[in-house]
Amino acid sequence: MPESRPPATFITDLRPSRMATLEGTVVGLEATREIATRDGGTKKVRNARLKDATGEISLVLWGTEVDLVSEGDRVRMIEAWVSDYRGRPQISLGRTGKLEKLGSGTSP
Repeated sequence: MPESRPPATFITDLRPSRMATLEGTVVGLEATREIATRDGGTKKVRNARLKDATGEISLVLWGTEVDLVSEGDRVRMIEAWVSDYRGRPQISLGRTGKLEKLGSGTSP
């Protein structure tokens, strides 16, 4: 029997304030930067673009997540959180999400 997988969502179907499971390719990756936190410390953050056959969405990586992906990586995000930032949807792992690398988008 085939392995059970969580249901997948396409980027065009994503809506803010919902969790989603989707697959895509990291097509753009900005430099890591540090931002101030409420407690006076700093936290790493990195913006990326995630693309599937239906479109693209901003991907935000926090803390140790910033080193998880490289440009061209195919990834599956499980129970990722979709939010609204300045009128546009973006996705992050949130508190409970998981990220799986599926390989490089450049390999056959």
